Amino acid sequence: MHFKKSIISLIAAVTAIAVFSGCDSEDTTTNPTSMGTATVLVSHASPDAPAVDLLVDNVVVGTGLTFPNNTGYLTVNAGTRNVKVRVSGTTTNVIDANLPIAANTNYTVFAVDSVAKLSTVILTDDLSAPAAGKAHVRFVHLSPNAPAVDIALQGGAVVFPNTAFKGSTVFTPLDAGTYNLEVRLAGSSTVVLSLPNVTFADGGIYTVFARGFVNGAANQALNAQTIVNKMSTASAKVMAVHASPDAPGVDLLVDNAISGTNLTFPNNSGYLNVPAGSRNIKVNVTGTSTTVINATLPLDAGAAYSVFASDSVSSIESLVLVDNLSTPAAGKAHVRFVHLSPNAPAVDVALQGGAVVFGNKSFKEYTEFTPLDAATYNLEVRLEGTSTVVLPLPNVTLEAGKIYTVFAKGFVGGSGAQALGAQIVLNN
Repeated sequence: MHFKKSIISLIAAVTAIAVFSGCDSEDTTTNPTSMGTATVLVSHASPDAPAVDLLVDNVVVGTGLTFPNNTGYLTVNAGTRNVKVRVSGTTTNVIDANLPIAANTNYTVFAVDSVAKLSTVILTDDLSAPAAGKAHVRFVHLSPNAPAVDIALQGGAVVFPNTAFKGSTVFTPLDAGTYNLEVRLAGSSTVVLSLPNVTFADGGIYTVFARGFVNGAANQALNAQTIVNKMSTASAKVMAVHASPDAPGVDLLVDNAISGTNLTFPNNSGYLNVPAGSRNIKVNVTGTSTTVINATLPLDAGAAYSVFASDSVSSIESLVLVDNLSTPAAGKAHVRFVHLSPNAPAVDVALQGGAVVFGNKSFKEYTEFTPLDAATYNLEVRLEGTSTVVLPLPNVTLEAGKIYTVFAKGFVGGSGAQALGAQIVLNN
């Protein structure tokens, strides 16, 4: 669950209090003293620690923060605050302290180490704007049992050298772009973790932290996580997908300027760089001024979106999804399913003759991006809750590190290009 916007005052000064060693203690209340505001981002970076709930001055302000997620920046009152951190859904306080929070200061607070030795790392964040064409990036080493490491370009120069557990760099200007990085044992060429396709947008500010355990399994495996401390002011990415089976080819206009022409079913435009902010998007019948979709969309800088032109042509409308393009873990692909067959009932997507992968999706419903092992799959689309197969999907290959959208397309009973089928979009 996400935190309300006061949540972080709690952990913000958590520095000195350590450890899941505290047990229930009597609630102590302090009278809040407001002296301006601060912003605080809390990150759960303890690989084997449970989810936690947060209380400020004995008021619950957030529940269920799990590894390796974060709250985003929240505005909190400065001054002395009583902060309690509890194992989610219990009254067991693992932290109970009166904490000072300085006004006009930005913080990131990490809960770190294994659960048996839980502690905190608190960093002050310089969010001053990068120069044109640059992003600001820092690295924080939060893998409890990993040795000191270098962060380097793949096969190339070291970017952040010799950082040990709980160590961090300052925010460093890098050219905006997409990088293939690697984590090496400090001072050596031994690669312990590959970080492909890491994008730092113009004007963005980012924290990359090593997380998990060396030889850890599943979500606790050694990996890296990127926090967006400040969104890029430059642009957003928008992909248009023609998913209306009987609609003609279309042109795409952004703020009345043509951005793509003659997009036909079931194809897509790929990601287009679009200025962030409130943008007017029009979909016109190709070569005409006949507008079939006219929508104003708020686009966040640095974010990515897919805009589907969906339904039959007589009732065509847009479905806008925010695309999480976070890099999949090693050996994994990320996949989501979108049901865009106008006259098909609710369906399950399943392994051939086996388990359901995406369950009970009706027209215009979708899943989040889900990690799956990289492999070739024989899938099938079934009527929801049954073993009745309405569409086989053989030989679907998912490559490690790739991100895919699979959408049901066409009409039940349709023929030719309009027949019921599935389309795969590569999102990265």
